[in-house]
Amino acid sequence: MELVSGTQVMTDAIVLLRARMAELYEAAEQLGKQYFDYVMAENKNKTWEGKSVLFLKARTRDNTMTATWHEVRWYGSKALNTRRMVKKVIIKPKNQHGYTMTTLLKQAQPWEVDMVREIELELFVLRREAYFIGKALGHLNRLESDAKK
Repeated sequence: MELVSGTQVMTDAIVLLRARMAELYEAAEQLGKQYFDYVMAENKNKTWEGKSVLFLKARTRDNTMTATWHEVRWYGSKALNTRRMVKKVIIKPKNQHGYTMTTLLKQAQPWEVDMVREIELELFVLRREAYFIGKALGHLNRLESDAKK
């Protein structure tokens, strides 16, 4: 049996972990799209006050993946063509992989509460795994860098 070098094992592990991180990001992005499609379909039948103000955005950078909820507000006049959208990040508690459900559901319309709850529970699992993969990637990148010196 031939032994594989430690550097090659680290490189292979990094490739696999990055691939998994990409899968997690894709899953989070799909949840965001699923939520957006649901909200857009429902908003068509609602008055201005009954429309959803929540927006979900997944993002990946370096060794991290985030899925953040935003509150959307509109300012300006539609008739004067001065209307603009402003997104405000809803703060997720530090050192937690998910939002406090009461904080998140305060922003939700009654008709979307179940969907927000379901999406957030799925995102919790994705964020948690992404957190640990990010930590592992950081450590492996440092080990690989040290091995090349």
